[in-house]
Amino acid sequence: MINGFRKELMFFTRGGKLAIMLIVTFVLAGMSPVMFGMMKSMIQVMESMYDEETFKSMFALFTNMTASEVNMYTIEYVTEFGAIVFLFILKGAAGGEQQKRSVIIPQCSGLSAVSYALPKFIIYPLFIFVTTVLAVFTGAGLAMMIFGGTTDWGMITVSALCAGLYLAFFTCVQLCVGICTGRSGLAIVICILMQSFLPMLLALFRVDRFNPLALNSIAMNAAMGSGSGEESGMLSMIQNASASTDVSPLNVAISAG
Repeated sequence: MINGFRKELMFFTRGGKLAIMLIVTFVLAGMSPVMFGMMKSMIQVMESMYDEETFKSMFALFTNMTASEVNMYTIEYVTEFGAIVFLFILKGAAGGEQQKRSVIIPQCSGLSAVSYALPKFIIYPLFIFVTTVLAVFTGAGLAMMIFGGTTDWGMITVSALCAGLYLAFFTCVQLCVGICTGRSGLAIVICILMQSFLPMLLALFRVDRFNPLALNSIAMNAAMGSGSGEESGMLSMIQNASASTDVSPLNVAISAG
């Protein structure tokens, strides 16, 4: 088993896979507060140049943004765009070795099927979970510094844990499909289809609770509830649109379990 972990860690750390995943995750987490902060500054400059009533609502939409709104976008960027990047980076570990027939080498070295597969299901999901949690906290800290106000770090913790579990779940699905079928491309397609369409179908039939796919909605709603209670028009609109999302402790516990 130790040789299996050593082999997988060497595969993960070589070729820049680990560094790329770290950079992508934290860039996505910091992109939302920095981007909206720059937009807020630019619109404040434009606001002094335009006095028309038509532009006032648009100006207010961005200049009144709160840190909780930015936290919600941080979760969205990390869980959606980050997931796609992770899927392609882990393509080699999830069936790529079978396609290239390089799996023969660890087999001839004496690794059993369990020693070959189990380290993958520990190293990659655990790394993605920890990295996602840290990235969400980093994004929330930047949002608080740029947009001010107070932040409910308890809600941020719930949001970060749910987002990390959500990405870890998709990593396990990719590894399972890729290793069992030996088709890394099929694993990517299945995960992308699950992420893109399955939540909408579940919501359509009102069965979007008590399952791992609900973790993303829970994470975003927890991020929206992390503010000081001051809401802008954009946040109110988003909350009304997602009012059906259940963020109760029961849904969080069962979906995470």
